[in-house]
Amino acid sequence: MAFVNIQNLRKTYGDVVAVNDVSLDIEEGEFVSILGPSGSGKTTMLKSIAGFVDPTAGSIVVAGNEMIGLPPEDRNMGLVFQRLALFPHMSVFDNVAFGLRHRENLTEAEMEERVAEILEIVSLPGYEDRNIQNLSGGEQQRVALARVLVLEPDLLLYDEPLSDLDRQLREQMRREIKDLHDRLEITSIYVTHNQREALTLSDRVLVLHEGEKIRYAPPSEIYQDPQSKFVANFVGDSNFVSVTKGQNGTVTFEDDDISLPMHEADADAATDLLYIRPEDITINPPDGERVFSGTVRSTVHLGSVTEYKIEVGGNEFLTTDLGAPQYTEGDSVTVRFEDYGLVEA
Repeated sequence: MAFVNIQNLRKTYGDVVAVNDVSLDIEEGEFVSILGPSGSGKTTMLKSIAGFVDPTAGSIVVAGNEMIGLPPEDRNMGLVFQRLALFPHMSVFDNVAFGLRHRENLTEAEMEERVAEILEIVSLPGYEDRNIQNLSGGEQQRVALARVLVLEPDLLLYDEPLSDLDRQLREQMRREIKDLHDRLEITSIYVTHNQREALTLSDRVLVLHEGEKIRYAPPSEIYQDPQSKFVANFVGDSNFVSVTKGQNGTVTFEDDDISLPMHEADADAATDLLYIRPEDITINPPDGERVFSGTVRSTVHLGSVTEYKIEVGGNEFLTTDLGAPQYTEGDSVTVRFEDYGLVEA
């Protein structure tokens, strides 16, 4: 049996269904992200696991023990909040030791040893006497992690912990969380609306939409085989084209006479919607098959890449190219669609 087993979890508020019969298994030591837009039910699901929300129906089993009905303090879970909820009038030591004082019968010497060990793990050695208000945002984030890790939880929960940080600090902390998990291997559930965080941190990703489980799979599978328009559009960028499937194993754009060979995996798909990732469109490729004429309609330089909108026949496609802009609005170019697939609308 999986370390975490959630079966038919449901939460309603009156007529509003926040989480609708979601089931999933999480293996011990696995890092799983719950990804979805605002209102998808991801935070409600996390709070149900933590014990702060009573589910309307369903089961939550952790390490063989049913959690439904247990108060949060009896679940041996650690929760890292979006708002760090550190005590500003306390030192780093007192913040980290707060849970230990209330949960375990330790001597002061044992407590000091435990706090020192965990501060070493989160790269804050010797910070015990520092004032919380004098720490940087990243250092405060590490204190919040230390406060949870020092309790040695069975399950570590993250409630969008990086959403309030600036981009550079968010990237730094994302890497640190990944490194920390790789070292400690604590089973973790991470709630986020940030696709980059979910894809780079996780062993598997649960995609929620309007309380429904849309997809649960490794990040590479979700990105490369989204299966639905929602996932293809929410996890990364995609271009969508209505197509007609031909008898000769091709798909033809409905607004154009462009035809592409249909992938074998899509032959039985009951859909006529094609998706193409921006990075799978090559601009001015060498001569070859499936090369089509187009016109650049806009150019946006994003630093390491440049985004172009290119009109091809009756459709406009978003595409990306490495480096600085090479084409400007009105330029005539050719494109080749390197990869694509059919998805449910």
